[in-house]
Amino acid sequence: MKPLLFSCAVLLAAVIISCGKKDAPQTPETSTPAEALVPIPAKLAEEFSGEKALDEIKELTSFGPRPPESEGYRKSLAYLEKTLGALGWKTTRQSFKSVTPVGQMGFTNLIARFSPEAEVDWKASVPFVIGSHLDTKRYISITFLGANDSGSSTGVLVEMARVLAQDPESAGQVELVFFDGEEALLTNIDPKRDGLYGSRYYASELNRRSSQPRAGILLDLVGDTRQPLLIGTDSDNELKREAVEAANKMKLTQTQIQHAARPIIDDHLPLRTRGNLAMLHLIGDFSKMPYWHTEDDTLEQISAAGLSQSGKLTMLILSQLTAKK
Repeated sequence: MKPLLFSCAVLLAAVIISCGKKDAPQTPETSTPAEALVPIPAKLAEEFSGEKALDEIKELTSFGPRPPESEGYRKSLAYLEKTLGALGWKTTRQSFKSVTPVGQMGFTNLIARFSPEAEVDWKASVPFVIGSHLDTKRYISITFLGANDSGSSTGVLVEMARVLAQDPESAGQVELVFFDGEEALLTNIDPKRDGLYGSRYYASELNRRSSQPRAGILLDLVGDTRQPLLIGTDSDNELKREAVEAANKMKLTQTQIQHAARPIIDDHLPLRTRGNLAMLHLIGDFSKMPYWHTEDDTLEQISAAGLSQSGKLTMLILSQLTAKK
């Protein structure tokens, strides 16, 4: 098959969930950009191991379901803090309460920065934000482990942390964020009332920082190679071009990566609208995944190859962004 060569104006995949009315952008308290960029070597992408990412997902799913306030979520937070800390990343918990359709609940985002020696100034930003949601959808009647949704993207971020740590200057330009409460507590996400709890809070707090990131990338459902990875249509245009360029370098085909047909509600939305942050949304085509949001979303649905593909693609995009600025 031919490498992926397409225009961002061409819509090649149908996605069944469209975005509702978006929040009005808010002006940050400061427009000061994050620090100057240092080129991230493209060769770092080759260090990304899909097998190691898969091992991380096995650990996460061993804790059981991870809905907000659950024991599985608490164990996942503790595991990520320990794992990232051993790699030289400092973490901070961003805890808050929010009114939900099932009553007031507590949520906790986990934020990580590479800084083995010095303390981290959490009130200032670094150039790039890479995000994944950590929670799984809340069910009472089934055991939902969410190996792909959201284990896959979480495993990719942890493996990225390991790879980036090999080059401290590269790692120092990235903030990793594990969002809580992406999933709706009822059936479907409502961008303002149910779901996206963690990213909405994070975006609001981002505006309070003394400097702002340059761009962000959100990953979701990235472990299944049987379905294409979609480039979100409401992503920043420049970031979409970077994703296409990186995909072409990797010789990915149109069966492996495509443009989404319409916007998809996910954690990138509050960062883009409330946080005024240029965002790239990369998500597996869940409309073609019969196990999506069912108890069949287990480790058998994902592969090291799928994790490797999405991890290396993300690393290449970061390399391109730092090389061109």
